[in-house]
Amino acid sequence: MSSSSVEIATGRSRRSGLLLVCVLVFCVLLLSAQAPGGGKRRGSLLQSWILSVAAPVGRAVLLVSRGVSGLADSTSEAFSARAENVRLKRDLTAKNQELFRLRAEVSQAARERLLLSGGAALPNVQMAAPVLLIESRAGVQSALVGVGSSSGARPGSPIAVPEGLVGRLVTVGATVSRAQLLLDASAAVGARIVRTQELGVVRGDGRGGMRLNNVPTTSRVAAGDAIESAGIDGIYPRGVAIGRVASVAKGSDLFLEIRVAPAAQFSRLSDVLLLAPSPAIPGAAGGGRSGGP
Repeated sequence: MSSSSVEIATGRSRRSGLLLVCVLVFCVLLLSAQAPGGGKRRGSLLQSWILSVAAPVGRAVLLVSRGVSGLADSTSEAFSARAENVRLKRDLTAKNQELFRLRAEVSQAARERLLLSGGAALPNVQMAAPVLLIESRAGVQSALVGVGSSSGARPGSPIAVPEGLVGRLVTVGATVSRAQLLLDASAAVGARIVRTQELGVVRGDGRGGMRLNNVPTTSRVAAGDAIESAGIDGIYPRGVAIGRVASVAKGSDLFLEIRVAPAAQFSRLSDVLLLAPSPAIPGAAGGGRSGGP
């Protein structure tokens, strides 16, 4: 026999063997499918084998499914918790801002009540107002006050604290006004020495102090004498404290050089009282408009 005939015969033999094995496996499976399972379980032997093989796979699939489901739930809960946390922080910030605003309003109302109570002796008090800003530069001494025309404020209205005069409003907006303080280099107020009843003009020096001008060298004024508004300038009411004489010296002409320590603590201004302007006293000595430009 030739080699090719041998190879053909061998191939046929292998195919016949493989076919025989497949037929035998099919027969075994067929018999297993018909044979009853052992024990109390119902079903065929093939079903038992399939279930035995599939059970671990099913458990593994179930565990993986539960793990994936748990991970998805955890991720969803984490995102939900983060969003809820952001919302709670935003709500807390808003509530804190509202609480701060309410506390500020209560504190401001309490300060205004205390200020009004302390300023009961001042004439023609109209309202209390907060000081928003103090400006001090190159002889200019001014303040921004939280009151305006919407509240009835008018240019020229005097401002004061229970201790004494502070200045006057010079520019009035709807809700905010600018005030000229008595320390300003261009500020002036008609004044009276309480003990001697002599008149003069108190002017600011632009550096935090004041001077009492137009008091003659024959005056009996002395350090410690109280100075009050004289009501002769048509702006400031009469009888409001301005300060006390700090020092008296001879001037270069017929008048004394008098330094005045302010009654009001300008460095600690937080709230002021708005007063109604007073008309000048007709025929008062030293009269004329001395309220500054």
